[in-house]
Amino acid sequence: MNKQNTAAALAAVKPCERGEAVNRPVKNWKPYPCLLTRQELQALIADQLG
Repeated sequence: MNKQNTAAALAAVKPCERGEAVNRPVKNWKPYPCLLTRQELQALIADQLG
């Protein structure tokens, strides 16, 4: 049987103790388009990777 540290278990359950709300992503969130073509994106990535 695994025994967990009680303090660690409570910290995992309650990550925020300052009373701030946790910002959760909206289920239908989509990023804004960057307006680059697939070829332009591949060229940028190839240039960055070397």
